[in-house]
Amino acid sequence: MRPVLWLDSVALGLLSVALCATCVALVVLPQRLAQRPAAEGVIALHLDAQGQLRVWNQPIRPQDLGPLLTRAKAPAPLPSGPVLRLIPDAGVPWGVVQQLVSRLESNGLELELQLP
Repeated sequence: MRPVLWLDSVALGLLSVALCATCVALVVLPQRLAQRPAAEGVIALHLDAQGQLRVWNQPIRPQDLGPLLTRAKAPAPLPSGPVLRLIPDAGVPWGVVQQLVSRLESNGLELELQLP
């Protein structure tokens, strides 16, 4: 009896497609979750190498951050409450990041740290 050679090729092709789809999902899904919009309660706080803060890519002074976080803690329609995500640039010294994290943790909001 002669083996069916085309069946092996089809199986190998399907396996390759499944592996590619899995790899793409492992890359795309975490990125998509990291880019949750403000409507879902994520406040993205960027810290650049010069120490400047940006909220949703809008510059903000450090003294204006307190009132913003106070408004974010106000009762909201979200059941889980707002989440504060700190995204430091690669050039920011780790000590500066730790100081900011300790200040932000005292606000009572859930804090996520997204490292570069």
